[in-house]
Amino acid sequence: MTSHTKRLLLLGVILLAGFGATFLLPEVSPMRSSLMHSEMPATFDNWGSQGIPVSKRELEVLAKDTHFERRIYSQLIGSGRPAIEASIVFSGKDINNSIHRPEVCLVTQGWNFVRQRYITLPDMLPGNGEMVVRELVCKRTRRDEKGDPILLPDGRYLEDWQLLYYSFIGATETTASHYGRTFIDIRDRVLGGYDQQWAYATFSSQIIGKYRDQGVPTGNLEPLDLDQTGRHIESFMRELMPKVIQAPRDPSNATAATPAPGTNS
Repeated sequence: MTSHTKRLLLLGVILLAGFGATFLLPEVSPMRSSLMHSEMPATFDNWGSQGIPVSKRELEVLAKDTHFERRIYSQLIGSGRPAIEASIVFSGKDINNSIHRPEVCLVTQGWNFVRQRYITLPDMLPGNGEMVVRELVCKRTRRDEKGDPILLPDGRYLEDWQLLYYSFIGATETTASHYGRTFIDIRDRVLGGYDQQWAYATFSSQIIGKYRDQGVPTGNLEPLDLDQTGRHIESFMRELMPKVIQAPRDPSNATAATPAPGTNS
């Protein structure tokens, strides 16, 4: 048996033991509320936004007490930089049916992953704390109303590209790892005797430079390349995050999560 196989088996045993322990404990209530606020500002600094309604499919699939806040932000004055979509999904009591990794949805929407990695954004959280995010670079072939791929004059298919960052913000800490969040839940339930609410936050933008590379006019939009798009999203997050997140607090002083407006208790 190789060392890699042994590590996988050990990880499986730890996960099973943790999940088993949570079932032996009585139901924990109330939940500890996420550090994220339940709403994002409609405007701030040089940014304006429009709310994006939750799709009918999302409402059908996810737990009834899941709360969404989703907006697309554009700079108001003096910039041709692309819009940024910001989304926060707050978990309910049934976390397994409230939030999940975006990789699952992106694949079903036809996106293919070009790059996946973790990156650290310094001084992003209150108190100059760093924020680790999962970076996804993905592309897909654009299709017409009939579902046929759109051809460019040179015979290539037209491709859309996007860059996405995501992380999970809990009651006491943040993590960009789905399995890391699972371990935190097990640890807090077993050792701390409490559950916590998670806010799954994503920030994404089109990579406009990829259209220029394909010979597609970009109009008034700056044709930012991949690295420039990343800096654009990071700059936006540095302006937004202080307005939507509070400083981490001691678990013993964490407040109970309350239903967000428009959700079921």
